This record gives sequence, structure tokens and C-alpha cells, in this order.
Amino acid sequence: MNQTSEVLATLIHYNVAVRDTLEYCLNKPQYDTNLFKDKKRSILIEVNERTPLKSIIDNSGENGAKLEKQIRDFYDEVYGDNSTILKLAEDGLRVDHAQHLAIYKHVLPIHEAVNAMISGVINDAHARQIDVSDMESLWNLDERLYRGVASLCLLNDLVSLFNDFNKAMADNKGVPSPTSNFISKDIQEVVNHFNFIKGNARITTLDYKEGVEDKVTILIENMTGRRALHQGERFPDAIRSVQNSVSDYVRATEPAFRDAYVPAMQALVAQAKEDAEKAQANPTAVAAEKPAPAASSVGTDAPLSLEIDPKTGLPKA
Repeated sequence: MNQTSEVLATLIHYNVAVRDTLEYCLNKPQYDTNLFKDKKRSILIEVNERTPLKSIIDNSGENGAKLEKQIRDFYDEVYGDNSTILKLAEDGLRVDHAQHLAIYKHVLPIHEAVNAMISGVINDAHARQIDVSDMESLWNLDERLYRGVASLCLLNDLVSLFNDFNKAMADNKGVPSPTSNFISKDIQEVVNHFNFIKGNARITTLDYKEGVEDKVTILIENMTGRRALHQGERFPDAIRSVQNSVSDYVRATEPAFRDAYVPAMQALVAQAKEDAEKAQANPTAVAAEKPAPAASSVGTDAPLSLEIDPKTGLPKA
């Protein structure tokens, strides 16, 4: 694994931690507290230590400072000790599912910002004729899974809000009320988040375009009255069909990502250890071996702090 691939691997690892926060937008009987602790640590450590992400941020002027603030705000509101969204208790991790919108507010833009960094490093590698095909392939698999997971979470919230809206309207005899108006605003926010996910997608394959994007878009039009349901179709049937389609897409894409991600992280850890051993044995020679980074390259000398969990095969934060 060359140095540019190492940088890309650490950025992809960070994006995975950000993406996996969406787990808390899915209703589950319980959540793994150890994974929560790993994610909590990983969100902040990358901007507190001399890492590729921190190097890019520090060399990005006002935009970099803005992103670092977004990340720190994300940590404070979602993972911080005073968070009301995620809270460790004696009986496990407690998740306030009424605050999914607060999670989306942080996760979606941060993920896109790191995606832009990854794209920049890859483009720079192409210009310098550096082979990063291994990480480019992994990034594409991550992109496919991320769009599916984000869409599934948003879809589930959209359906829940739609049902709440209809109940509020029925309770008030079909007349808009403060409650229905409040829910309507939340629905619009979810729709805006989905459009953001859709607008930034790089995927063109039909399983995603037709099975996820198109189906969710049509359902939104059904719910907002801009498109009629098919003859004889009922909303529960239409909703179930879309949820099944998006869930099927996520189930199909996750194994391919995991199969590529775990060995990539293992290779990253092995390379980091090898680099550290070389540096300790002969620091002068190692420094001389390193090429001077191009102006657009970043953080290639940053230390890597990843450790593979032998139980899960996934990197510890």
C-alpha cells in the first residue's frame, strides 16, 4: 500500500464512522455499546491528532475551519457526554429517536465534505500517475452502501411522519392544525435531506437509480399529491414496496463493501506498523526515502492509529 493509498484508507475509514452513526436512526432492540464507544472516539480523534484529515483541514483555510467546527459540533451534539440523543446507561445505549433530524443535520454534510477530499486525493494521484485503484474501488463500494443506508433511514422517517401527519389531520377533521403544520415542516426537512443525498450521488447503476432514487422520489410525489397512486393501489402497499426495494438494495451492497473494507483496513494497519518499525530502526533513511509531497497532496506523513478488532474483523476507532 503506497502512501497515497494510506491517506485514502484513513479518509474512507473516517467516512465509515460518520456513516455508521446513521445506525441510530434505525429502530433496534438494542445497540452495541462497544461499537458506540469506538465510533465516539473515532469522530473526534481525527481532528485532535496529526492525521490526513486534520492536515487537509489545516490547509483549507476558512473552509477547513468551518468543517472542523462542523465535526466538533457533531461530536458535542450526538456523541458528547451532554448529548440528549445518545446516552450510555446501565441498561445499554439509549437513543432518542425523536431526534433523527439532528443526526442527519451533521452526518450528511460531513460525509459529503470528506467525499470531496477523497475525490481530490484520487484526482491528484491520477495526475501524478500513482496507482490508487485499490482504494478507488473501495470508495465506490462505500458510496453505493452509504447512499442506500442514508436513503433507507430517511425513507423510514418519511413514512413515520406521513402517518403522523394523516393522523393529526384526521384528529382535526381534515383541517390543518399547529400539530399537522409542525409535522409538515419535518416532512419537508426529510425530503430536503433525501434530495441532498440524491443530488450528490455518483452512482449511475440501475439497481440504485431505479431501486432506490426513483422509487423514493415517486413515493414522495405520491405523498405530496403530485403523483397519483396506481389504479387500485393503496398507500400501505406503495410504502411497503418502496421499503422492500431499498432494504433489498442495502442487503445486496453491504457484503461487497465489508469484504473489501476489512482486508483494506488490515493492510493499512500492517503498513502503518511496518512504517513505524522502519522509522524507529533508521529514521534518517526513512525520511530520505519519502518523496516530497506535491502541493496538492496532504498528510502523507501522518501517523495512523488503527487497530483491528479480532472479534469483529473491523477496525477499532
